[in-house]
Amino acid sequence: MEPHEFQAFQAEMKTAVLKGEAEPALIARLSNANGVAAEARLQIHHNNYRETLSDGLLSIFPALEAFVGTVFVKGALSEYCLAHPPEEAALSGYGSGFASFLAEHKASEQLPYVVDIVRLEWALHELQLVEETKYADPEMNQENWSLSSNARMINSEFPLMSLWSVAAGQIPPEAVHLEQGGQTVVALLRGGAIGLIALDPLEASIVTGMEIGKPLHGHGEDTASVQSLINKEILVPV
Repeated sequence: MEPHEFQAFQAEMKTAVLKGEAEPALIARLSNANGVAAEARLQIHHNNYRETLSDGLLSIFPALEAFVGTVFVKGALSEYCLAHPPEEAALSGYGSGFASFLAEHKASEQLPYVVDIVRLEWALHELQLVEETKYADPEMNQENWSLSSNARMINSEFPLMSLWSVAAGQIPPEAVHLEQGGQTVVALLRGGAIGLIALDPLEASIVTGMEIGKPLHGHGEDTASVQSLINKEILVPV
């Protein structure tokens, strides 16, 4: 088989595994093995691919599972894996697009907050895979600050921290009302542990501004809020 023919064959096999079916021309090129027809073997590959990837992602989203159940999450992950196969051999970053996928899913129409739950869970997963950046202690006259690379911020139109607490079993569902308004939550890797911090509106405004390149000083930020972010190690010295 020539190299270009092999590449075309690989592309056909990839499509067949993702779809769970193949064109008759491809089936004709495959031989039966141990009495198992080529069509059945392709279906086995299709099922193994879908189940292996979706099972691997399931453990990343326990809060989503708490809200919508295991059956739904596995189904949605299976759809995601078929629609967006991995592009790299290393799977540590695979699943980063699940929140965007879920935003277009029917579930987000009834439970729109689950998209932000997934974004927060992915932030926690991402921080588990990185090495914590060590920063020097700030000086008394420190002027230049940046956002910590150990932090991941999730802006939500919903009471995200409260919803997370419901999923974790810390508060009852009836204690949370979507009318409470939005919350900004930071997932922070600090001292080898990952925690969640809910920001107040002033803190969130400062961090959001810095994320889009707005300088810290010169736009009337609250000094106490800045100091609070420094104390929490969300703002770090440059």
